[in-house]
Amino acid sequence: MADHGTVASDVKSEFPPEKTSFEFNEKGNLSDTNVSLQEEEVENSPIEAVRLAVPLHDDPTLPVVTFRFWFISFLFAALGSTIQQYYFFRSTSGSYSIFFVNLVSYTMGKFLAKVLPTAKFSLFGHNFSLNPGPFNIKEHALIGIAVATGSNAAYAIDILSATDIFLGFRVNALGSLLMIITTQSCGYGMAGMLRKYLVYPAEMVWWGNLVQVVFYNTLHKTDDFSRIRMVRGWSRLKFFWVVVGGMFLYQFLPQWLAPILLYFDWLCWINPFNQNFWAFFSSVSGSGIFSFSFDWTSIGGSAMYLPLAAQLCSYGGAILSYWIIFPFLWLNNVLGMKTIGVPMTSRLFYDNGTRFSINQFLTSDYSVNETMYEAGPPANMAPMYALGFMYSFIALSGYIWTNWKRALSSTEVDVHTKMMRVYPEVPQLWYAIFYVIMAVAACLVCEFYGTQLPWWGLLLALFMGWALTLPIGVMNAITGYGPGLNVITELVCGYILPGKPIANMVFKCYGYMAMYQCNQLMSDLKLGHYMKIPPRAMFVGQFWGTLVGAFFNYITMILIIDSQRAALDNSKPDPNGLWTGQRVQTYWGSGLIYGALGPARMFALDGKYWFVYIGFLVGFLAPVLLWLLSKKFPKISWSKINISIIAGGMGAFPNGYSMGLTTSLITVVIFQYYIATYHKNWWKKYVFLLSAALDTGAAFTGLVIFLFLGAGISSKLQVVVPPWWGNYYVPGEENTPNMPYRSVDRCGAAGDKWQSGTL
Repeated sequence: MADHGTVASDVKSEFPPEKTSFEFNEKGNLSDTNVSLQEEEVENSPIEAVRLAVPLHDDPTLPVVTFRFWFISFLFAALGSTIQQYYFFRSTSGSYSIFFVNLVSYTMGKFLAKVLPTAKFSLFGHNFSLNPGPFNIKEHALIGIAVATGSNAAYAIDILSATDIFLGFRVNALGSLLMIITTQSCGYGMAGMLRKYLVYPAEMVWWGNLVQVVFYNTLHKTDDFSRIRMVRGWSRLKFFWVVVGGMFLYQFLPQWLAPILLYFDWLCWINPFNQNFWAFFSSVSGSGIFSFSFDWTSIGGSAMYLPLAAQLCSYGGAILSYWIIFPFLWLNNVLGMKTIGVPMTSRLFYDNGTRFSINQFLTSDYSVNETMYEAGPPANMAPMYALGFMYSFIALSGYIWTNWKRALSSTEVDVHTKMMRVYPEVPQLWYAIFYVIMAVAACLVCEFYGTQLPWWGLLLALFMGWALTLPIGVMNAITGYGPGLNVITELVCGYILPGKPIANMVFKCYGYMAMYQCNQLMSDLKLGHYMKIPPRAMFVGQFWGTLVGAFFNYITMILIIDSQRAALDNSKPDPNGLWTGQRVQTYWGSGLIYGALGPARMFALDGKYWFVYIGFLVGFLAPVLLWLLSKKFPKISWSKINISIIAGGMGAFPNGYSMGLTTSLITVVIFQYYIATYHKNWWKKYVFLLSAALDTGAAFTGLVIFLFLGAGISSKLQVVVPPWWGNYYVPGEENTPNMPYRSVDRCGAAGDKWQSGTL
């Protein structure tokens, strides 16, 4: 990988190596003159945010796939996949921040560059060195990409855990690893074959990458970034660390000391024991109308830079659904919403509001005993959960065909794609062969490891991923938003393979993950473009991360299930309350509902929830209506109204926890409207670096709390904050006279004992 070739002639003429960087004036803004030593202006991206964040320079001689890359990426991918899998079975949640990885790997890379020997070695005719020179920005970025690829709890773990815990059989190591790797890698092959449409065009921005580019360039003090001065004349790096430190300290308030700031449901306080107030204004269990959250993780740095129109569509959809539709349904007890008593939940209930359990209707092979089920009352969904299916259908069908057309007609090649022509490309054939191998391996897994899913069902799942990845990828790349395929895959399999819950889980996993993983890897390919990482190095780095992550996901799963089985299958409660099988139970329950009970029964045309299918019609007709309106009123920007994003916002909180909506919307208006419009230079100079610093600081706080204060590793490492007005009741003392509230939001009677507002 050391020989990257020479610069192609067409690239040389546009980007002479010594003249491919911008000049900045004394205020740190892009200078209007002296952009290039040539007479003509250097070509740049048509997207303003990309012009601001991504430098126009490259050094093709920098080594990328080095010993330091292999060592550091393995270490952090193994650690990340283990930690994320560990979180998967814990009652406490946490995250493995890529900002943490980037900061620590930067320090480690610098250290290894100082201590490793520089002598050259020969292996299979190739010369290499453990220390080929200073730790560079491309090497660093590829480490981050490999770690991000591998540091997750693979979706296939849900299937393997559910069959092990609830059915009592364990897929062997080979079958398990093949399932994990194939579910993660099928999307990888798709990403390579679709890069022409979703990576190369300039309008395919993949917004989250811009923050990463600024982050890397700030740490490595590249020329374009080192010349910019921030407030008080600080360097960008100093500004970054000051903001990180401030956010790190602040986040201890909402995350640990005063969680009331996390759920600041001030309207609940007016009448805290009124059931209607609880349903409307609680952001924990209700719709969170005008609720605030002062926790930065509930807002997120993306609110500062994602396209304004897309964010307003998303938040507008959420307001329509949860602040307008929800109160109407609740007050009128539509479909028994108030009888159920739980405003937003994915559980099933009988007509009288008691909880439904499917286990009593299952046969020995986990299919439904039709006679027994039909003899009793039917199961019902909470209305907001049923509407969530309708919204997902709107999101899927809305703009699908428009995005297909947009993707296939995107011909404006990104300037950074032109710069990447200096490197040998990965042939499409490589990706095609890789995809076929993974698909065949997936078929073998389905046929030989008791998944209930035949090979043709697996191919149908992969076909669904293929058919919908391109339009969904366009939305993700351009707007930062996009629907998922988890619901539609469950429904399709429920119709074609009724009564087979395991098959439903596997079908959902392959169909959904093919699209999801493809989008994630596509985003990484765009980051590689922005960072000028050779494509073949990207190929190696991404698959390397996948392999490492799969192995440590599996090992961690086995160790935890073997040591904590009683707590995970609820046969014996964990005395410390740290281990839970809730996430596995949710996935398994979904497989039972849609695989065993079946969508044909739940969404029958003569049943209560027939309306969910209207979503398809609305999704197809809405773009036509907007097109007609654009012809009638051409001065209005109808194209900025995205039905799919609106529908996604309408179904954003199916299980509650609707905190942060008001605060996020205020943040969007401040940064993406007011500052971006009236203080443009400030926005250009600060927004991406500020976003990265705030997210980094918040991530570090969460990690410290989890490890050292919240019993994340051991129950001995737990520091309990004494009860005070900033937190809530101690667990087990809900009914004490001085602590009567349901939760930290100060809304809702303990033990469902209401003073007013009852049925």
